[in-house]
Amino acid sequence: MPDIQLLIVGGGIAGLCLAQGLRRAGLGVTLFERDPSAAHRPQGYRISLKETGARALRACLPDDLFDLAVATSIRPATRMIFMEPDLRPKFAKDIPEQQPGVDGFGVNRLTLREILVSGLPDSVRFGMDFQRYERLGDGRVRAHFADGRSMDGDLLVGAEGVGSRVRAQLLPDAVVDELDWALYGRTWITPELLSATPPELVDSFNRVIAPDGSAIAVATCRPFTPAPEAVARHAPGTRLTDVPGYFSWTLSTPGPRPDGASPAALHRLAMDTVRGWHEGVRRIVHEAAPEETFVVRTHSARRVEPWHDPAVTLVGDAVHSMSPGRGEGANVGLRDAQVLSDLLGTAAAKGQPLATAKAAYERRMLDYAFTAVDASRHHPFAPFQPRTPAG
Repeated sequence: MPDIQLLIVGGGIAGLCLAQGLRRAGLGVTLFERDPSAAHRPQGYRISLKETGARALRACLPDDLFDLAVATSIRPATRMIFMEPDLRPKFAKDIPEQQPGVDGFGVNRLTLREILVSGLPDSVRFGMDFQRYERLGDGRVRAHFADGRSMDGDLLVGAEGVGSRVRAQLLPDAVVDELDWALYGRTWITPELLSATPPELVDSFNRVIAPDGSAIAVATCRPFTPAPEAVARHAPGTRLTDVPGYFSWTLSTPGPRPDGASPAALHRLAMDTVRGWHEGVRRIVHEAAPEETFVVRTHSARRVEPWHDPAVTLVGDAVHSMSPGRGEGANVGLRDAQVLSDLLGTAAAKGQPLATAKAAYERRMLDYAFTAVDASRHHPFAPFQPRTPAG
């Protein structure tokens, strides 16, 4: 196999999964992340992997790391329920039991990022602020960074999310619409809090909706196996943060986006929003860690036409950011990682041009990804469809 060097900008889930897939295919890869560490800033707390995302992760990860991700996964919801602020149900339905694995599972975002990074000890460079790329005369590409350093590669992949600088240079006319915003928060679960929390809010897929449009969703995030035990059993030597159980909540509220507000001010806004709601909701928000409350903006990319740069491409939110209602964004990004790494690995093994494999990926990705973007934008809450039992 020829000596090939692939460059990835952005250390999110899709970029790290792609790096794992490329390494598994025997290709040289370096990933550049602007943040100083995987845990530097909050990016959400929980990811729900559907079958598409779980199988893509399985294809890209070594067996021991995938088993570690499953072992540390979050216990699944057992009930779907939509409620009034006093927790009177408007709709309720049991969710069939599903064991975590290739059919899907929930996972703490930090845990998954640390698992992905752990398999790339020499390939991830933190603290690298990408600025621009330059096409070279030999068909390769050079990535330039804020500290003056640069690196040449055969292919550059933008994986830096909705604010992608790679996309801005590659597709300057691409449009990403900002749809909405929400407050994200985390409340650590204590025995006292758990016993005082109504069962409707525990281990359920829930949404509490007020007449003024305010709404909160509370996810119970408790791992099947604590991180130290799972590491010892599946991947000794892997370094994972031991994240205890917590409630992850997402709160939407009318009014202008609180730009510039401190985490403490955002937490006060959350408490003001649920004032007068059921005590169980108020207590979860009140006991949240104020410093872990932050604003997340919802974006939706507009469809783009195929591009023809032979040495630059995009994955995940860098090209097809979408609203979160259907829970497809991370799953589609992981699918990108699998498809692109498979095609590039096959091309390299056969001595075929990487540009041809890259173009094949882009044709496939633009079709399935923007189909998902359109569905997320126009039909954000897909009807629940229970899985048919095997056999």
